[in-house]
Amino acid sequence: MTLQLTAQEKPQYAVSLIPDSLKKNVNSVLRQFTQTLEVKGPGKGRQVTRKVITALNDKADRYLMFVEYSDRFQKVDDVEINLYDEQGNYLKRYKRKDLEKVATDDGFSLVTDGKLLYGTIHSDKYPITVEYNYSISYEGFLEYDDFYPQEVDQSIQQSAYSITIDKNNPVRYKNYRCQLKPEIKEDGNKITYTWSVKNVHAYQKEAGSARGDVPKVLIAPTYFEMDDYAGNMSSWENFGKWQTSLIKQTNRLPEDRAAFYRDLVKNASSDREKVALLYKHLQENFRYVSIQLGIGGWKPFPADFVDKKKYGDCKALSNFMHAMLAAVDIKSHYAIINAGSDEMPVDKDFPQRSFNHVILCVPLQNDTVWLECTSRSQPFGVLGNFTENRNAFLITENGGVIVPTPRSKPDQNTLSSSSLVELQEDGSGKATVEIVSMGEFTDLINTYVLQADEQRKKNYLINTVGFKQPDVLKVSHSNEVKNNPVVKLEMELEKIPDFSAGSKHFLNPRIYRFWEKALPKGENRQNDYYFNFPLVQTDSTIYQLPEGYVIESMPKPASISFDLGSFSSDYVFDTQKNRLITTCRIQIDKHVIPAKIYMQAAKFFSDVIKEQQQKIVIKKQ
Repeated sequence: MTLQLTAQEKPQYAVSLIPDSLKKNVNSVLRQFTQTLEVKGPGKGRQVTRKVITALNDKADRYLMFVEYSDRFQKVDDVEINLYDEQGNYLKRYKRKDLEKVATDDGFSLVTDGKLLYGTIHSDKYPITVEYNYSISYEGFLEYDDFYPQEVDQSIQQSAYSITIDKNNPVRYKNYRCQLKPEIKEDGNKITYTWSVKNVHAYQKEAGSARGDVPKVLIAPTYFEMDDYAGNMSSWENFGKWQTSLIKQTNRLPEDRAAFYRDLVKNASSDREKVALLYKHLQENFRYVSIQLGIGGWKPFPADFVDKKKYGDCKALSNFMHAMLAAVDIKSHYAIINAGSDEMPVDKDFPQRSFNHVILCVPLQNDTVWLECTSRSQPFGVLGNFTENRNAFLITENGGVIVPTPRSKPDQNTLSSSSLVELQEDGSGKATVEIVSMGEFTDLINTYVLQADEQRKKNYLINTVGFKQPDVLKVSHSNEVKNNPVVKLEMELEKIPDFSAGSKHFLNPRIYRFWEKALPKGENRQNDYYFNFPLVQTDSTIYQLPEGYVIESMPKPASISFDLGSFSSDYVFDTQKNRLITTCRIQIDKHVIPAKIYMQAAKFFSDVIKEQQQKIVIKKQ
């Protein structure tokens, strides 16, 4: 049935009505965003959303998709989606019955009660405008949506977000990278907060910045309720008391199992050794499986359930590790954290549910041990870039407290390579390379070399590491160095020099690209730049020259540095053995480069790359 609209009802969605300035350098425009949340109680409310987006071209296809999540605490009610052409003429309507509803599959949950309601709009003509109208009913609150006064790569004509709530339960808010103030109106015992913006250009997110490093208004409740568990989020201490109410009675083991774990560590000479033994037991006998039912997204399954089933998610495994430690009289703390290599620390001054993971903190007499309880391969006491350098929400007997997780150090993530290149007169030759890794580098080696198929392995070595295409490649490994893999590459190559001219060969300083990561241009950088992790990388390469060949020229030793890193190289020719030995080392002290020294860092990496591009010239006598 065709929808007939009167002149007064016809939406003004013609693309010509968008100011030209808002269409520059973007693929979409947010025409109208109106979201109103009515909080009827700490655990009950309804949110109504109207969102109109014009996709200017097919690069904005992701906005032609409706996706919302439902579970026992939130339910998507009415949905209507309308489609309009470039002139603003109505094309088509989609209702809730036209959408797909599927159980959520996150790839690791054994069972979940969540559902996704989604629909995709296909278009072969642009610009096109889509209008989304829908509402969500809540039967539990732990968080409110934040407000984004600017969108990444999307301009905004009009955007407004309102929350109406009881005056005795005020909304808390804090600006990040913006100076936006809400309009506040009172009506009897109700108070309404409204944040709004108009005609805003897109936020150009800088390459390498953290995922959440964008302008926003952080918004959170004071009083909340989930599954009849009422809480107060006005302070981390109070929020932690709510979390304590969820985990109490779940973190103790039956006496017979507690006795089993006491016996397991009876010969340990220290508390640290006991923790290490129990962590090893966890890694060897338990696996990560998520079960998301009811309040299971926040409440762990009991420790005795995990002990019997031998599986659990991050909450359950961390809670179980806590119970094992309690059985041997070692105190530990459930630690909630925001995980991800490009995540910023949560704001320690603004209590908010900003987390997606749980780890465990074990404060010993002379040290504090942090444990990643979901990994079967993570070394004892090492978190890795997934959760290091963050603010963890520790649950203590007195409530919650924010504490920093360890800062990763360069010498925890090392990659050392040594190469012997036997060069023939025609430029062909053999190369033997040994690579020793530690920390995050070991994960990369395991993923892309040891566990990869032959084609993926070769692609990684050539396209990412930068080896020349080998005619023959053999990869082997051993675990001779501190339980870390020593990878051996044996290659035969038709051409090793970068190029040749007559009897001269022009060689790169190393058989692969030691470092080629330049930073993006950014004279007025606003965001900090994120590396994956701090590191130390070294290389030693021996070029065994063909008989009768000598060095005509070689680079001079280099020493380059900036506030958070250093690079050095050296070149030595052994005349007796007729071989050239090149060495180099780079160290990055921290994985975050502050914006204020970004240009200094950019010059450093540029200079390192220039050093790598120099040529060694050998010639026949």
